[in-house]
Amino acid sequence: MRVYFEQSKNGQLMKQFIEKIIGREDLSVNEAHFVMDNIMSGAVNNSQLAALLIALKSKGETPAEIAGFAKAMREKSVKVANDTSNLIDVCGTGGDDSGTFNISTTAAFVVAGAGVKVAKHGNKSVSSRSGSADVLAELGVRIDLTPEQTVRAIEETGIGFLFAPHYHPAMKYAAVVRKELGLKTVFNLLGPLTNPAGTKKQLIGVYNNRSAKLLAEAAKYLEMERVCFICTGDRRDELTLDEPAVVYEYNAGKPLREFELLPGDFGFGKAEISALIGDTPEVNAAILYEILSSGERNDRFNVTVANSAMALYSAGVSDDLIVCKEMAEDSLLSGKALAKLTKLREISSRAA
Repeated sequence: MRVYFEQSKNGQLMKQFIEKIIGREDLSVNEAHFVMDNIMSGAVNNSQLAALLIALKSKGETPAEIAGFAKAMREKSVKVANDTSNLIDVCGTGGDDSGTFNISTTAAFVVAGAGVKVAKHGNKSVSSRSGSADVLAELGVRIDLTPEQTVRAIEETGIGFLFAPHYHPAMKYAAVVRKELGLKTVFNLLGPLTNPAGTKKQLIGVYNNRSAKLLAEAAKYLEMERVCFICTGDRRDELTLDEPAVVYEYNAGKPLREFELLPGDFGFGKAEISALIGDTPEVNAAILYEILSSGERNDRFNVTVANSAMALYSAGVSDDLIVCKEMAEDSLLSGKALAKLTKLREISSRAA
């Protein structure tokens, strides 16, 4: 009887919160947490969830709502026990439909080669033909490691991959509705904020400026230390060096900082977007390997260096972007970045 009463009460509250959002009223952090906790517990039916997601999209999410949702998702995730003091994630929301090669995944190896440990949180393809999981699998890296094996990979190689579906099993309760809606929803924004390794420092690419600022304003509720949210041309979730990019920098205890980045800030010329287009996992794996191994300075090289430099900046390695850029170039040209890929492939294979 008590369980039934609690379920009935939760159902009534969910209905109230959905009606509140439909009425264009905002939820508090705690209310948003309650809503997502119920979703991740399977206590919300598909009709309610669809209504909630569409109403939220129509109203527009707030930083408090994003934070409350993210907190609940973090609590429901499988945790990775790891030292976060020198740990960063380099990822994006996806959903920008640009079709570029796996820039953030390539940058992750460069950052690791520069001495900052990386807990790369990722998934299979969302907006391109090849997600981070797809390209890593093609490169011979196992993506199905246990949390303990992933921690070992990070400790021994400086980089590990966290395949999102393995660490967020409760997302199954939203999968059907998300697929049937076929729209960008709040879930597209939450992935980068829910790294199971608990990274406090991140570089996060976001598919438009408004959402980048929204996530940056949510960071203050989430015990993060330093995170840069980037968007190029108000439509790409990476630095692509073909247009100005906007950065929203969250630094704990300091006002949110907004600034613009141009190719010249890294000492580069303008890139051609056509040179950055990727394709299948096989093609993108070849592109990634070529960047790490060839030492050829071209638009792909420059874009990888720029994103890696921003990740090193976000990690607090240096506040001078040129210093970060030089560290990224050294990681590539010295072979350190490639060595990280080779080592990760070896360790993940041994874990089989």
